[in-house]
Amino acid sequence: MFQGWKVVGGGFTAQLFVVGFLTYAVSLLVTPVQAEFGVSLEQVMYSLTAATFLGLFMQPVAGAMIDRFSVRGIMIAGSVLYALGLYLTSIAQSIGQYIAAFALTMAIANALAGSMCSSAVISRWFVASRGRALGIAALGTSVGGVVIPALVSYWLGTDGWRGALENLAWCVLLLMMPVVALSVRDHPADLGLHPEGLAESPPEPTGTAPNQDMRGILRSPPFWYLGLALGLLFSAYSAVLSNISPYAINLGSSKEQASALIMAVAVTGFIGKILFGIAADRFSLKAALWTAQGLVAASFLVLAQEPGHGVMLLGTSLLGLAAGGMLPVWGAMMAQLFGLGSYGRAMGLMGPVITLCVMPGFAVIGRMYDSLGSYTPSLYFFAGVCAVSALLLAPLRLPARRD
Repeated sequence: MFQGWKVVGGGFTAQLFVVGFLTYAVSLLVTPVQAEFGVSLEQVMYSLTAATFLGLFMQPVAGAMIDRFSVRGIMIAGSVLYALGLYLTSIAQSIGQYIAAFALTMAIANALAGSMCSSAVISRWFVASRGRALGIAALGTSVGGVVIPALVSYWLGTDGWRGALENLAWCVLLLMMPVVALSVRDHPADLGLHPEGLAESPPEPTGTAPNQDMRGILRSPPFWYLGLALGLLFSAYSAVLSNISPYAINLGSSKEQASALIMAVAVTGFIGKILFGIAADRFSLKAALWTAQGLVAASFLVLAQEPGHGVMLLGTSLLGLAAGGMLPVWGAMMAQLFGLGSYGRAMGLMGPVITLCVMPGFAVIGRMYDSLGSYTPSLYFFAGVCAVSALLLAPLRLPARRD
């Protein structure tokens, strides 16, 4: 087997554990932690706020490290620190200790062992099939979204929230870290190999400036075109997705039907990662991202009609397909725009830009609902945000890739 596919397996596993917990399972801890310390929901939510804030600083640092040091070493260290942080969070004796331990753990895990590291090292191993490889690795987020919440939910019932975190720490240390160590290698040349599909090391894409420093990246117009376009797209997607269940229940759906809508997003997201990953290798990356933006907007317009459950399933399925395409297309575009030598720095700098765009979206949809008493206006509003996101891509010129 080509070693690059083993690297994809390592990235898949890392994203399963990191994203599976941070994105999908962490909400399961809220109620037991709130009860344990006798605090408000707002106080528990500070843990997520603090983790997001620290991530704004950790991502650029991690990006610079990716371009200078061994990604394999970074991911191994990140795995160990992730496990240690989960254990320290499990023994917190106050809400302040919980917030501090959780925030630091999640910021470090996401930056040093999450999607950014996986995308960077996989992009070095693949050229002709880069989109497909990134899409397969990103499937780890979908699988993790099923497996990790199921494990945490089971452990909450048997061992409590402290035991659940401790058990997950052992899984990270005994499963995730060894898989990463055994499968991930920094460059094909380290093993006397060439990137997939090539007889020699790949040239940088025409028109890129390899090994750009951070200042050069920030002065690059394509960085801002893509960063703001993705930031607005992710903001619209995240804000609406976080309110799908209450929206459906407000329209008369049962809790089971509302849960089915979320499941539709997860299932079609799995499919979307594969389809968009393949498309990224065969068609224009810009067209692929425009397609994802169009699918998100179409989903919002379908949902804005306040339809029955069957049509709502269609709307959320469109949302899932689009979401599945975002990560592999983004990763492939970054490699083509900035080259592999500056990939980590560019991704590390773009992360905070996207985060700052995403954060206001939750408040906007909440304020619009509180003021207007309906989710429909906000769905139309965020469909418009998707249109603005698409327009920002118009001046973006991707350099020709010479594979």
